[in-house]
Amino acid sequence: MLISYNWLKQYVNLSDTVSPEEVATKLKATTVEVEGIKKQGELLDKVVVGKVISAIKHPNADKLKLCKVDVGNEELQIVCGGSNVIDGMLVAVGKIGARVQWHGEGEPVELVLTKIRGEESYGMICAADEIGLGEMFAKKDEKEILDLSSFQKKNIIGLGVAEVLGVNDVILEIDNKSLSNRPDLWGHYGLAREVAVLFNRDLKKYEAPNIKPDKDFKLNIEVEDSKLCPRYMAVAISGVEVGPSPKWLQERLLAVGSNPINNIVDITNYIMLDLGQPLHAFDADKVGNEIKIRLAKDEEKFVALDELEYTLDKNDLMITANGKSLAIAGVKGGLESGTYPNTTTVIFESANFNAVSVRKTSTKLGLRTDSAVRFEKSLDPNMCEVALKKAVAMTLELCPKAKVASKVADEKDFSLTLGQIEIANDIFTKKLGVEIEQKEILNILTRLGFEVKKKKDSLLVKIPTWRATKDIAIAEDIVEEVVRFYGYENIVSSLPTFSITPPPLNTLRQLERKVSETLVYTLGYNEVYNYSFVSDIQVAKMGDDLSRYLELDNPLSKERPFLRRNLLPNLLENVKNNIENYPEVKIFEIGKVFSTKQSGLRADSNGDSLLPAQDIWLAAVYAAKKEETPFWSARRALENIFVALKVDFQILNHDIVQPWEHPSRLALIGSGGQAVGVLCEINPQVSGNLGIEQRVSTLQLNLSLLDEIISKQKEKISYELASVYPSMTRDLALLVKKEATHEQITKLLKKSSNILKTVELFDVYEGKNIGDGYKSMAYRLTYVHSDRTLTAEEIDNAIKKAHDILKKELSAEIR
Repeated sequence: MLISYNWLKQYVNLSDTVSPEEVATKLKATTVEVEGIKKQGELLDKVVVGKVISAIKHPNADKLKLCKVDVGNEELQIVCGGSNVIDGMLVAVGKIGARVQWHGEGEPVELVLTKIRGEESYGMICAADEIGLGEMFAKKDEKEILDLSSFQKKNIIGLGVAEVLGVNDVILEIDNKSLSNRPDLWGHYGLAREVAVLFNRDLKKYEAPNIKPDKDFKLNIEVEDSKLCPRYMAVAISGVEVGPSPKWLQERLLAVGSNPINNIVDITNYIMLDLGQPLHAFDADKVGNEIKIRLAKDEEKFVALDELEYTLDKNDLMITANGKSLAIAGVKGGLESGTYPNTTTVIFESANFNAVSVRKTSTKLGLRTDSAVRFEKSLDPNMCEVALKKAVAMTLELCPKAKVASKVADEKDFSLTLGQIEIANDIFTKKLGVEIEQKEILNILTRLGFEVKKKKDSLLVKIPTWRATKDIAIAEDIVEEVVRFYGYENIVSSLPTFSITPPPLNTLRQLERKVSETLVYTLGYNEVYNYSFVSDIQVAKMGDDLSRYLELDNPLSKERPFLRRNLLPNLLENVKNNIENYPEVKIFEIGKVFSTKQSGLRADSNGDSLLPAQDIWLAAVYAAKKEETPFWSARRALENIFVALKVDFQILNHDIVQPWEHPSRLALIGSGGQAVGVLCEINPQVSGNLGIEQRVSTLQLNLSLLDEIISKQKEKISYELASVYPSMTRDLALLVKKEATHEQITKLLKKSSNILKTVELFDVYEGKNIGDGYKSMAYRLTYVHSDRTLTAEEIDNAIKKAHDILKKELSAEIR
């Protein structure tokens, strides 16, 4: 949106000490985004109005003309390539020394005497964009020159173009996106209000005298849907003479890029740019006195002012009269909705339309008009009356013979929430962290149009109507209004003065990261992420009982409506999809599983229902081509994880074998006296069901339970000084029955001596030279004393005691 600085000064007395740049800077800091500042007339020095005396074909060029131009005190020969240059035309002539932009682009260049195809050219007949007037005069084609013939007045030949056009203004370019929540700023008067507060100047009252109605013309208005059209006002004025607008009005419009058309249309455009309220003027002789606002019919055709036909539907609002469609409400007028040179009676329309309805219609039809852009921002219905009064006053001023010919028709059905909003006096300090004097708060709010009443500990604030449609609703909005003008730069940033308590340590998350890092960085596993859902087919292939699974009422996929009980079904599907393309697959997943056996968190605040338990589990899966014993790879992952966690694990007896577990290649993992996971190979029958030909091993750990165990162990940690005396090691090879377990042997060895510190199994052998039903197990025993160096005799005695207890309990023999 373009804003004229001179237009703003019409409402705010800005002295010469206040520059447009200063206004732009303050607006950017408080109100809107000012994208740029353009000074009119920067390229109009030595650019004058000239009259083309003759324009003949250039003797040496087909597309150029040799022109004689009267510039007041002399005639100049100028070579011109303008597509529209003709005899008698008033043009903008850049004389020698003028600075222009070629085709409106690049840096300005100075004109000098030159020869073009052998003919001397003493200047240049300029296009609008070559002298900085491109926004005021849009070109129809690239080679079109500026035509000033509409400015036919006495004695303008030779005058500066800047003087003739009145282009001594400064234009502020406002980013429309920054106005989305401020419908009151879509006109000069709304922005003038902001500027007046910024510079502590008085805002001039908007002059819009009351309309003195007449009864000669009976005007009837019917609104079919008041939600889509909360207010529709109209009045007829007779005795109108349609013609050019006065110079001041044309200058105002040209300054902000709106081309003058005629006095009536220019009045409507001026008021829209002034107040932000769109208006429309109809020819009463073509419209009649019956206006109806109704919804369009499906597939209804409408020809707009651009002579294009649009297809409407039942959601589009129309302005009609005597059965004829005049306009798409709030968007665009039709072919018969305008005024003409012979128009004598006009009907001014000033209406308010539903913002959503206008936006949808405008977007659907691809019609982004100035009117639609404003209506879709939720305009104040009360502005209809002000705008209509102003339109009538201007018409009576510009057309001395005109008079009001009808009563003001006003169909309205709207209400605005104006408050009062009660805000505590200390809210500004609490929200902003600074104390603002109440006098300053009251000054800012009242100058912005708010009505404020003081109470003992609070303020009662009434919202002005132009801020009540979309913008101001709660106390925090009022605080924002005050701080905008108080100045964000006056609020000093500081750190909080209260102590900051760090959040509680999430040990489970740390455990997950440690396990992931160990598997990835140490063992080369890849982490995968699967959905938490499985299908009945997957469950059946795993050999599991479907009744143990929770079914979702509204699943993301109908193919997988069940919550997983473990991570294996989807991981094994990953193995199947990858093992054919890679020599080995090493993947893992960490995620929630859902158990129907245990209850988890409560589902509501009343505590009436419980969610299923949702422990976090790790599942690591290994498979490789031609690998017959993948169990040991899973075992290696188990050992590395517990070493990284600095926690001991045990192999426990298991009495339940799941359908997908290999019955003999299976181990129950324990820690801290509790079962925390399973190490096993997948049952070959299940692998076959899933289409996997290779043997697959898996490690599964309940990380939620393991986290609790580790936390408890940390609470009981005790320390003892390391012995300064050397340790001694002995290897012990035992022949034991196959039923004997490593856990049994370890317990008996530690029981045999109080100086035995570590027991490490380093070999297990079955086969040749070993009797049936027996196995050989080799251990490395480390002995150390905290007070002295051990003797060989003491070590021998300790070994003998170990053998004795093993022989007694397990019938073991030393090899």
